[in-house]
Amino acid sequence: MKREHTQAVAQESQGMTRRGFMGAALAGTMGVAAASLLAGCGAPAAEGAKGSDGDAAWDQEADVVVIGGGAGGHAAAIEAANAGASVILLEKASAVGGDSALCDGILGGYGTKLATAQGIDVTADDMYEWFMAHPEWYGPKDPAVTRVNAEKSGETIDWLQDQGVPFEETVAPRFGYTELPVIHQVDGRGAEMMRVLGEVAASAGVTTLTDAPAAALVTDTEGRVVGVRAKQGSSELRVQAKKGVVLACGGYSGSNSMLATLNAECANLMAGSSPSLTGDGLAMAMQIGAYATRISDLPLMSSLAGLEYNAIVNVNYAERLHGLWLDANGERFFDEETEYENPLGHRAILRKQNEQGSPVVLLLPTTPELEAVLATRPLEWAKADTVEEVAQMVGLDGAKVKATVDRYNGFCEAGRDDDFGRPAEFLVPMTGPFYASTIMVSTSVTTGGVKTNDKAQVLRLLVDDKGASTEPIPGLYAAGVVCEWNCAAGCTVLSAMTLGRIAGQNVAAG
Repeated sequence: MKREHTQAVAQESQGMTRRGFMGAALAGTMGVAAASLLAGCGAPAAEGAKGSDGDAAWDQEADVVVIGGGAGGHAAAIEAANAGASVILLEKASAVGGDSALCDGILGGYGTKLATAQGIDVTADDMYEWFMAHPEWYGPKDPAVTRVNAEKSGETIDWLQDQGVPFEETVAPRFGYTELPVIHQVDGRGAEMMRVLGEVAASAGVTTLTDAPAAALVTDTEGRVVGVRAKQGSSELRVQAKKGVVLACGGYSGSNSMLATLNAECANLMAGSSPSLTGDGLAMAMQIGAYATRISDLPLMSSLAGLEYNAIVNVNYAERLHGLWLDANGERFFDEETEYENPLGHRAILRKQNEQGSPVVLLLPTTPELEAVLATRPLEWAKADTVEEVAQMVGLDGAKVKATVDRYNGFCEAGRDDDFGRPAEFLVPMTGPFYASTIMVSTSVTTGGVKTNDKAQVLRLLVDDKGASTEPIPGLYAAGVVCEWNCAAGCTVLSAMTLGRIAGQNVAAG
């Protein structure tokens, strides 16, 4: 997910300046308030979502309605159509694809035809255990949902090949994803994958409506989801779903206001995803009683330097550059060599940004690692021969930054960081010329959403004198980042398609 994240952020960061930092982090409100949260405990459906027996007729009808035209939505639509169901796919944007079309097409799965041809021996248990052993990326997971994603990961990749999605032949581990030899690379990345899936869906008879944002789920008097209220232009569009609805409309990583509303710590987190990802599906599901979980968790984060210069470095990822993180006083505040996969480093930067109301600064010395980057592309950041000069160029006190650098260089000589415990092997002296830029913490993937079971059914929370339990909401399924279970390591998009396929098969079967 990392390179695709950087790519998406780069597309949205044109014109980002230090002054524009706070303006970019708009803290607003959204309709996911107390009433919606109470709905998760079995409250009545929202007014206006009462069903088809009221005062309005259906404008269109199908067996299945899929909300969201990314990879998960297309997988659901294709499988439902192939099972004999009529399908209408509603897409909020003017074109299908969403973040799936921007991704790098890196998919992790075991036991595929490509892997078998290379003699690679990885099992479903290996995949499952790897997922469950890496909470630093994913947090708590439902074991049953994790198990079905692990077991069907390779099957979904083979299914994509069968649909005509091209893959490179090599299957291997990949840095920043997983050490298991399960990573498959789509030839042409996400754009090509979505092009193929769009053609397959059309050939299967799926009707796709773009510029048609869903506004509410329609339920009957017994609480079954029977349709969708959407919009096309200025007109309302009521679409009947005779067998059910599949939510595949992504998370809320494109909305500063949604991120800040669900977690105040995210008030200055940069929404680095498609601006259409505003949590609509989550809000619609909660309004009819869906159980949403982990929605206040911090999302998957990246710390990106150089946005204001359009020369981005993904801090401590593949281009690991040994510098210092400086607050508004020109002082260090955390171990700068914290691994990319560890969210504590990103969180420390975000908290410091929130505290001081301005971005953290990354100060880089000239090192062999930096010179290797400069050999491939220019780094047109603030640059000077002395610490004092470069500090002033980014709005910091030169004398204070010089004192911080001198103290740190003393730690380098001693081989021990007495302030923040930076490992000795990463105590690289600060020598000029120096480069400096602000750091923005950004997200492309949120980690909370509606709770589903391993059949991709959306669940509601029940509490009675026997205790708490969950049950499916009839007629409602979900797949992808709108759900609780999200994953990196080459499985974010893949898990959306795996649960999307399951959702499509099950909703078509009624």
